[in-house]
Amino acid sequence: MKIRETLPMALEAIRANKLRSVLTLVGIVAGVASIIAVMTGISVIQSTMESELSVLGTQTFQVQKWPAGNFGPGNRDWRKIQARPAVTVEDAVAIREKVKSVDLVGAELWRFGAQAGYKGEKTEPNLWVVGGDGQYAPNNTHLVGLGRNLSDEDVRVLRRVAVVGYAVADRLFPFIDPIGQEIKVDGHKYAVVGVFEEKKSATGGNFDNY
Repeated sequence: MKIRETLPMALEAIRANKLRSVLTLVGIVAGVASIIAVMTGISVIQSTMESELSVLGTQTFQVQKWPAGNFGPGNRDWRKIQARPAVTVEDAVAIREKVKSVDLVGAELWRFGAQAGYKGEKTEPNLWVVGGDGQYAPNNTHLVGLGRNLSDEDVRVLRRVAVVGYAVADRLFPFIDPIGQEIKVDGHKYAVVGVFEEKKSATGGNFDNY
């Protein structure tokens, strides 16, 4: 049967079954749109993860007292590990000064489960508290969006200052400038000198609660 003969029959079938034809067309369009949306989402997630993990290159390494794997009492070398000296800020300074091939050396100490408060308003007790120096931000691609970063002088004179995450600032200071305000963390007071940029993570890390 020739095309000129089948085309009128096809058009007539579409006219006779308008609802079915419309539903079929909508289904096709929705299916194609879903595939495009999924592929776009995967591409965005892949790009974000590559960007986040790029900081952990082949020339990035950590020096710490505790091993990354099993370091509980069940480890047969537990006593040897426990006897290791703690890594100090002075160690980081020595690496920074003596190893000329490094770009950034950050000293960090992490703890989870803290709560911050300001004039009766409190966050949930799920904050990460990171003790660090001025190189924490570039080392972790966690940049300051408001105010300033920590400085070497802050560390040297033991100044009680803090850079807070975007969500922390939004919770405690919804209507005022957080810079210069004093927050309380675990009973200790800290002056807010900066606020990190909002940072969403494809790997699930909540960087805004730091």
